Amino acid sequence: MATQPKRIITNQPKEKGTYLHKDNWEVMKPFVHFAFKATAIIGSTLLAIVKLAPKALEHKTENEKNNKVIKI
Repeated sequence: MATQPKRIITNQPKEKGTYLHKDNWEVMKPFVHFAFKATAIIGSTLLAIVKLAPKALEHKTENEKNNKVIKI
């Protein structure tokens, strides 16, 4: 029977003190991607709402003929 050769495994110490390791980034990448897309969707929705809102000056031009004040 053939014996398998022993492999020497070197455990290299990971750098301590750095926040973003490659492993952390691989775990957080989907969440960051989702956050950017969600922010873009919310921003575009708010921009569309602001564009669709009637402007205050347009109301004045429509009602210039009737400047009468009615007191009740």
